[in-house]
Amino acid sequence: MFLATTSCQLASFFIGVVQVCYMSAPVGDCDTCCARDDTRDIVYKLFTRSNPDQFEQLAVGGSGLAPTNFSVTRPTVIYLFGFSEAATGPSTTTLKEAFLAAGDFNFIVVDWSRLVVFPWYVIAVQNTRYMGRRLADFVQALNSAGVPASSVHVIGFSLGAEAAGFGGKALKARGLMLGRITGLDPAYPGYRFKDKNGHLSKGDATFVDVIHTNPGVFGFPEAIGDVDFYPNAGQWVQPGCWIDQLVNNNELDLVYGCSHNRAWRLYAESLSNPAGFPATLCKNWRNSSKCGYNVDGYMGDAAQPPMKGIMYLETNAKSPFARNGP
Repeated sequence: MFLATTSCQLASFFIGVVQVCYMSAPVGDCDTCCARDDTRDIVYKLFTRSNPDQFEQLAVGGSGLAPTNFSVTRPTVIYLFGFSEAATGPSTTTLKEAFLAAGDFNFIVVDWSRLVVFPWYVIAVQNTRYMGRRLADFVQALNSAGVPASSVHVIGFSLGAEAAGFGGKALKARGLMLGRITGLDPAYPGYRFKDKNGHLSKGDATFVDVIHTNPGVFGFPEAIGDVDFYPNAGQWVQPGCWIDQLVNNNELDLVYGCSHNRAWRLYAESLSNPAGFPATLCKNWRNSSKCGYNVDGYMGDAAQPPMKGIMYLETNAKSPFARNGP
C-alpha cells in the first residue's frame, strides 16, 4: 500500500513482504532533484549486543562515539543495503541478527534510503559515488577515534557494494585502506561499461571478496574482487528462484529479486556455519564441471586472504542453503 507523500518526503509500500522506499522526486544532482542533506540522507545506525533492536545514531567526527555503546575493542562491520531498501528491511535485519548472534560486533547500518529510493535508479547510481565519499569521511573519523581503517569490514549489497567500492577508493586517495569489502552481488546496470575506477574492484580494500548470485541481470557478471564466488556455476537464476519452484514452495513473496537477494541470504547463513560453503578454484566458472571438487576455500564470512581467483560451489534451493552442515 502506498503512503501519502510530497515530492521530497520518504514513504514506502510493500511488494509481498518486501518494504520498498518511495519518493516522487529523487535526491541528488539534477534540475528536478531534491537537494541533498547529509543530516537526514545519510544516518549511521549502531547496533550491538547491548542494543540489538534499538539503534543508536553515530555522528561523523567529534565525540560522536562517546555517548553510545560503540567500543573500539570490538570488530566493526558497516553495512550498506541496496536500491529501494529501508534500514528496517530484510537484508539489514537478517545480517544484523546473524552478526550479533555470531559475535560481539559494532554493527553499523548506513541508512541512505533517500539516496537509493524507488523509482529513481539512474540517480541512485550517481549517488553511489557521493555515498562513497561520505563513507570515507566516516571511516576516517573512526580511524581518528582509535578504530584503524585497516580493521573495518564494509559489506554492501547491490548498489551498496558499489558505494563501498567508491568509499574504499576515496580512502585510498587519502592514504588509508579499508581492511575488507564484501560485495554481495554488486549492481550491474549503470556500471557495465566502466573500468575498475567506475565500480567495486580489487584494490578498494586490502581484501575484496564478491558473491555473484544474479550475474548479468541485476548483479555484476565479471570477476572484480580478489576472490569471486559463483554459487551454482554462475547461474543467473539461483536454485529455488524459478517461478514454478516458488509456487510449489509457497514462496511467491520472494519472487522480487530472488536470485539477487540470495547473496545476502547466503552470507548471513555463513556466519552461523563458517564451513558451510566450501568452494573450488576454477578459472572459468562457465565450465566449472571440468574443475573438480577440491576445497580451496570457503564462501562467506570465512573468506580471507590469501584466497584469490574465481571459485564455484553448489547450494541448496532453500534455507538452509549450505550443503555442508555445521
